[in-house]
Parts: sequence; C-alpha cells; structure tokens
Amino acid sequence: MRTPSKRDQCQAMLDILVEGFMRDDVPAYRDACAWLRDFANQKNIEQGRVMRGSHWYTLREFAALRERSRMHALEGWQRLAQKRRMT
Repeated sequence: MRTPSKRDQCQAMLDILVEGFMRDDVPAYRDACAWLRDFANQKNIEQGRVMRGSHWYTLREFAALRERSRMHALEGWQRLAQKRRMT
C-alpha cells in the first residue's frame, strides 16, 4: 500500500470539509479548515511568499507595497507640515 500523496490528503480534507458542512458536523469542519489553512500557508512559505495583514505577497510585490506605504506616509507628513505653516 502506498502512502497518500499531498494531493490525496488535500482531496480527503476537502471531502471532510464539504461533508462536515452538509451534515452540520462542526468539529470535523473546523479540523478540516485548520488543516487546509496550514497546508496552504506551508505552500506559500515554500514558494517564498510573505504575509502582510491577511494577504500573501511575493518578495517583489511586498517591496512595492512597502514603498507605496512609505510614500503615503511621507505625503501625510508633508501635508501636516504644510498645514502647520499656514496657521
């Protein structure tokens, strides 16, 4: 007998998720959700993605996001300084 592949395990958990939802089996549904979430997180980490907030980004996307955030913060400080000069 062969060991189940990750794809087989995922399919089994998806089946449990659907059955748990349809039969209102909260513990089975919760366990399947947690396993699938952990599996997806592990796959994202293996592919070199990083999480910010509740979203996964590649390193290039993350660098662009940080730069945008830095520019927005800089614009906010500039507006604040301009208001102070006017009063």
